[in-house]
Amino acid sequence: MKKLFQLSMALLCVIVFASCSSEDSVAGWADGNYTVRRVTNMVNLPPIFPFTPLNDEVRISIDAVADDYVDVTLPSTVYNFNGQEMKITAFVIENVPVLADGEKGVFFPKHNFRQENGKYVEGTISGEIDGDGDVELTVEYSYGSMPYSIKQEFESID
Repeated sequence: MKKLFQLSMALLCVIVFASCSSEDSVAGWADGNYTVRRVTNMVNLPPIFPFTPLNDEVRISIDAVADDYVDVTLPSTVYNFNGQEMKITAFVIENVPVLADGEKGVFFPKHNFRQENGKYVEGTISGEIDGDGDVELTVEYSYGSMPYSIKQEFESID
């Protein structure tokens, strides 16, 4: 009888773990690499420093780390500020919460993050990936000791 119980428990564990694969989790729906249009702008920049928003095509990576959490990897950004080339290295926003939003869609509620990625980064991320895989994310952050914030909007390319 004890062996039958142990076999039953082992079978139950296999069934439970198989049904909890990352593809079935909310985070699993978002998992992947996305080619998107990125618009980069400066926030709180004094008017004496004109800045033309950057508009480029990039790839972002979203990795499921738990059923309801993802890591979002943003690519590096190179821009001209007051005649000088500036570079922000690629960085990962870790443990971003996600919620189900309709048929296999994922909603990123506004999430504050604060972390060290070679330089101190602090900001917010929000957006969604709809059931068709179309991405709309907004990330606003301060990088290092910059006196202004950077706002990047990511949207799927049609």
